[in-house]
Amino acid sequence: MKITRQLWFSIFLVTVLYLPSFATWSIIVIDPKTKKIGIAGASCTPSVYGIGLILPGKGAIVVQANGNPLARLQGFRMMMDGATPAAILEKLRQPDFDPEQQQYAIISMNDIGHPVTYTGTRTISHAGTLTGNGISVQGNMLTNPDELQAIFDAAVKAQKDSLPIQDILMLALEAGARSGGDKRCGERKASSAFVIVAKPDDVEKYWLSLIIYGNDDHTHAVEALRQKFDAWKAKEKANDNTQSLRGLLNNSVPVVGGVPFFKLIKNIKKS
Repeated sequence: MKITRQLWFSIFLVTVLYLPSFATWSIIVIDPKTKKIGIAGASCTPSVYGIGLILPGKGAIVVQANGNPLARLQGFRMMMDGATPAAILEKLRQPDFDPEQQQYAIISMNDIGHPVTYTGTRTISHAGTLTGNGISVQGNMLTNPDELQAIFDAAVKAQKDSLPIQDILMLALEAGARSGGDKRCGERKASSAFVIVAKPDDVEKYWLSLIIYGNDDHTHAVEALRQKFDAWKAKEKANDNTQSLRGLLNNSVPVVGGVPFFKLIKNIKKS
């Protein structure tokens, strides 16, 4: 897996500048058909963005609650070296990483049916994890014990409906907000949120990266993320339509002597 300097720099920023990384609920999803990998999360903190890292085409790791950035980086390095999720989790549960105050979630493209997770004994309730085929949901400091199930069910339904990975993540994140969100945030549910998705060949940056920071005391982060997400989808659709139109024109324009007709006319006008 080729990692460019720019991606390494992004990993450094996420790992170091966003420490410690707290989270209330997050979702990891892998799409086995497209090989895309995504993470979404929300919390009642200024920034939840730093909780997870994606190794494009390989897997993803989330370290949250009182997230240790060194644990996150260690897990990412081991993933790059081809370690299994179980081996990574075993390493991160060593006392040096203070695992009892953290939640771990690790998923690999090579074994999407068996994500591994761990919830430390000193994380704040309601806390726990749920996993399925290509899905891992984890949460702490949740409003109620049913919230995790609501998030997981939303992700599974969207997956069964064959929705794109980015929609699965967004719908699951919204399910967490509807079910109560972060118990510290009241009606806001969360003050920061994000969604990221990597294509298997991403080397410079993630294909999708949308972030809402908790810069005030009134923004509903998940709702704000939905607005940004819908704007992104509209832009992507417009770009796709433009590409389709260009392809259609290229295939339908008459060719004279191996030269597209409109180029021939253009050259005649110049002469």
